[in-house]
Amino acid sequence: MSSSRNPSTTAVPALEQARTNYEMALAYDPATAGWPGLHLGRLLYLSGDLHAAAEAFRASIASGHAAYAPVASYHLGRLHEDLGETETAIAAYRHAGESVDPKHASAATYKLGCLLKAEGDIDGARAAFERAAAVTNTWYGHLAANALRTLG
Repeated sequence: MSSSRNPSTTAVPALEQARTNYEMALAYDPATAGWPGLHLGRLLYLSGDLHAAAEAFRASIASGHAAYAPVASYHLGRLHEDLGETETAIAAYRHAGESVDPKHASAATYKLGCLLKAEGDIDGARAAFERAAAVTNTWYGHLAANALRTLG
């Protein structure tokens, strides 16, 4: 069975429609911006529109949603890290480390530890790695445990 739909011709309109829908949801009520801000930010980040992605992540963070805001902070940290904006990335990872989801908290504190280590803050890196390593059932928890061993 063959389909006449060509994924390359349907993907772009679908992504544009998703962007439009997320933007409408954000405009509807900023207090409920957690979910649409996070997902709009991810879509924009992956499409290379980093400035707009950062704004969407900030809208999600500003919503204060306990689950979505810290995840948006993690992605904002990655974005700033990609841009070489270390101090801003560190601040975002610190906020993301407060996530109620141990998986995201572990990922954020591991990334925080890596940046602090690169900046020469070994005590800060150790504290971040210890916190991330405490979540033993995540990939980042294992990476953090290994990073702790390299700190001595």
